[in-house]
Amino acid sequence: MDRRQAPRIATQRAGKVLGGTFAWDCVIRDMSDNGLRVQMLAGVRPPVRAQLVDLLDGVAWDVDTIWQKDREFGFRVIKTYDLRGLTPASARLAKNIWAASQGRVSAS
Repeated sequence: MDRRQAPRIATQRAGKVLGGTFAWDCVIRDMSDNGLRVQMLAGVRPPVRAQLVDLLDGVAWDVDTIWQKDREFGFRVIKTYDLRGLTPASARLAKNIWAASQGRVSAS
């Protein structure tokens, strides 16, 4: 039985998980309106509350970790940020990381 509240879309997007002063590479495996499944590329466990950056689309999410299996993590979306425009201070690091991945300098 599928307990998901929203349909998931399979992806292979490059991402970064941000926690404190650390940023870890990951692959976003699938996504929905209220959750994401991520594969960490290093053997690290992200903090329970983190920020996830989609390096392709310029979107970041505040997320809570809700499950883990090996290097895969399930995140619940708390808040979404569009990094392509003005962003609040809470998403400034995410915007700078996304801008750097695009070869740009962020003006925040």
